[in-house]
Amino acid sequence: MKATKTIIIAAIVSSLAVYTHAQNLNGTLNSGFYGSALAVQTINTGFGNAAGGNDSVGGSELDAAYGQVSGGNLYLFLAGNFENNGNHLNVFVSGGAAGQSVLAAPATATLQNMNGSVFSPGFQVTWAYDMNDYAGTLYNEEYIYAGPGSLSGGYVGSVGESSTGIGAGTPSGGGFPAYTYLALNNNHASTMGASGAAANPAAMLATTTGLELVIPLSVIGWTGGNINVLADINGGGDGYLSNQFLTGLPVGYGNLGTSTFNFGSTPDEYFVVAVPEPSTLAICGLSGLAALLAVHRKK
Repeated sequence: MKATKTIIIAAIVSSLAVYTHAQNLNGTLNSGFYGSALAVQTINTGFGNAAGGNDSVGGSELDAAYGQVSGGNLYLFLAGNFENNGNHLNVFVSGGAAGQSVLAAPATATLQNMNGSVFSPGFQVTWAYDMNDYAGTLYNEEYIYAGPGSLSGGYVGSVGESSTGIGAGTPSGGGFPAYTYLALNNNHASTMGASGAAANPAAMLATTTGLELVIPLSVIGWTGGNINVLADINGGGDGYLSNQFLTGLPVGYGNLGTSTFNFGSTPDEYFVVAVPEPSTLAICGLSGLAALLAVHRKK
């Protein structure tokens, strides 16, 4: 009886693991998995146009955002590129639990420099990520849900890249545990023009490389509904915000040039990842596991 139960558990866990990692996680858009873009950039970058092919020398931009919930994880794909001079990418998730409408990250790493940033009405941060690419190494901070209005975390470690700006893995070597897997292809050649001018939507949607994040739902304060996400590009030390946000800012904006933003009177300054029903294979799998064990106990 015990052996049979073990086999059932192992089979289901194995099938979930295969499904979770079935996507080709290499920083290249899998449109069959992600579907249509959830946000498209509206404005050309003020952080320079990368030439492409050499780890994004010359510029940083966010072109489009994609998302999916599957196998107990939130998958995010941010099309664009991130200059390898130490510029930062910030990602904020509102998972449904009571979070922070005004950012108050713990004073454990650079994200604290953005404390005081005000999110759109209804957006409450329950998970945050901070990444910077410096000379071929990705340095990462992760902040997970730690109860109502609280985040915990800090620097979780690094992931190495090839000489051409491609890297993948779970960060290691930091002072806090890492939960998120990332995959980067940082070789996009920018098609943007003058800073602040209107971005070409077709060109933004044609960008198929960038950063992929795989985040366990268990760490984002997820309560079962849709998930809201805000992403931005920041300067060194998170002290100089660009004009690259998803969703995009109005045409004509230059770089914010501050360490904080205020979207308190800007509705819907975020994109929405819709959760399908049933929401994840993991939930289905665990329900199936419970049912199978119940049947087995009856026997």
